[in-house]
Amino acid sequence: MTPDALLSLYQWKAGTCFRCAQGEVYVTPIGHINTPSGESYGLAACGACVLDLELERQRYADRKGFDYLPGTLGL
Repeated sequence: MTPDALLSLYQWKAGTCFRCAQGEVYVTPIGHINTPSGESYGLAACGACVLDLELERQRYADRKGFDYLPGTLGL
């Protein structure tokens, strides 16, 4: 799967990447963190970080013998 095809599986909006801290870029929501005090913070990643995370997921799936389903970060 090409990088463009992989990135097209996500929805994008302007924001800041939680992973590389780049601001004013397009990001996609990939999860959230709940604090002990009950607050919830959304996590979003930029395209470069999404590609890195997807590659890591694919490598993990290959090592463990799992099926890899692209486009499912945060699900």
